[in-house]
Amino acid sequence: MLNYLYVCNTSSDCVSKVNLKNFTEEKRIFLNSSSMNGRVGPHGVCENNNRLIIANNYSDSISILNISKEVEEDSYYIGIHCNDVVVFENNAYIICGDLNSLVVFDLISKKIIEEIPCGSLPHSICLNKEKKLLLVSNMEDDSITLIDCVNNENIKSIRVGAYPTKALFTVDGQYSLVCESNIGSDYKGSIAVMSLKNYKVINRITVGNSPIDMYCNESFGFVSNFGDGTISIIDINHYREEKKIIVGGMPRGIIKCGENIYVGDNYNNLLIKVNIEDENKKYIPIGGEPTGMILI
Repeated sequence: MLNYLYVCNTSSDCVSKVNLKNFTEEKRIFLNSSSMNGRVGPHGVCENNNRLIIANNYSDSISILNISKEVEEDSYYIGIHCNDVVVFENNAYIICGDLNSLVVFDLISKKIIEEIPCGSLPHSICLNKEKKLLLVSNMEDDSITLIDCVNNENIKSIRVGAYPTKALFTVDGQYSLVCESNIGSDYKGSIAVMSLKNYKVINRITVGNSPIDMYCNESFGFVSNFGDGTISIIDINHYREEKKIIVGGMPRGIIKCGENIYVGDNYNNLLIKVNIEDENKKYIPIGGEPTGMILI
């Protein structure tokens, strides 16, 4: 099966469709702005019913992109500074950085049905479908928020390290991994491993400077270190950094497919393909500020 990677280019107001077989950018799908400033700012992305749903920073909206037709079908105003989005059943859950809340948008009726408070400056959201739980990282108040999708309630706010940029569920759903970025300090960042049984941090793994995004499988986490141009590969079961790979620039969005890691360089506007074993790298130009990514 041919894999495509879709990349949100925040400062170019477009989504790149990248053919992973020959590592080429096949198409740029431009988004229409409904905002006064004419900017869109695609930032976070998820997939639902052969559509991409994109959270837009600057137009404060979500865009619905038809994957097969490669066009934007609709956009809807949500709230100030949409950072990230996930879908559970018929609802899109969108975090708005400047509202400090999670907006619930009904994809059938096309209406906002609820607003759930979370922490200050929410930056990422992750869904655990089996447990029907949402996990939000709140950068400004050093916390993560757990939200129950069944009744849309904020069930827990947990303090973590400085400026958490990303929080994920592990594949088994037993733990959360949190990027404690320490942005703005001279200290390296870390990945906190938190038990979801008692909400305690059981270990921390030191990574690079300003870790901003992360992807994980059963055994490993792949972390983009925005501040020092590196990727950390961490062993999440043995709580250690296995390898650090220099890629240059300012690595942001990150994803793994097969033996390769794909990472967007925000500084040079490149998509980087890195082989995990031999660290061989390939670079292709892409839109401005590649951020959110999804494999289809």
